[in-house]
Amino acid sequence: MAINCRKCKHFFITWDTNAPYGCRIFGIKTKQMPSIEVFKSSGRECLKFEKKDEAPQKK
Repeated sequence: MAINCRKCKHFFITWDTNAPYGCRIFGIKTKQMPSIEVFKSSGRECLKFEKKDEAPQKK
């Protein structure tokens, strides 16, 4: 199962149009999701995934 970087607290969006996605823990910016780059370079799923804290629902 592929890791969804958007749900990880280390994921961020960059201002760089050539590399719009980033991972703070690995210190990378990439055109694809960072988890894909991690898999391509290591052959393993990302081991640093940490689920984001959910924002409280507004009533």
